[in-house]
Amino acid sequence: MKNARMMYLRQGNLFKEFFVERRNQTVSASGRPTNEFITTMESLKGCLAEADPKEVMNWQQLQTPVTHTIVQAGNPKAKKNERLRLDNRTFDIKAVDDCGGLGISTIYYVEERRDINGY
Repeated sequence: MKNARMMYLRQGNLFKEFFVERRNQTVSASGRPTNEFITTMESLKGCLAEADPKEVMNWQQLQTPVTHTIVQAGNPKAKKNERLRLDNRTFDIKAVDDCGGLGISTIYYVEERRDINGY
């Protein structure tokens, strides 16, 4: 069948706007390091997809939990250990893949954090 490999565009697979939150590490009055995230005006447009079971298992072997992938066109706009916000959802960036260093597309391997938003 010719159409067996045809990719179907679903509503959830469209590009979405993610806001980048940068990590700001400071030292508290008691001398302990504290991390807070500052939302920047910088954003990126990407496609959000759940990580497939093979990817999840590969990242678990590295002791890094990954739940989703976000694919963005172009050079990376966010770094590892930063966050991406989509409406009321928060994603911690665990790894960034520049896809060969050509600047054509970027894959973010992320973990969705529901505890941050009070869920």
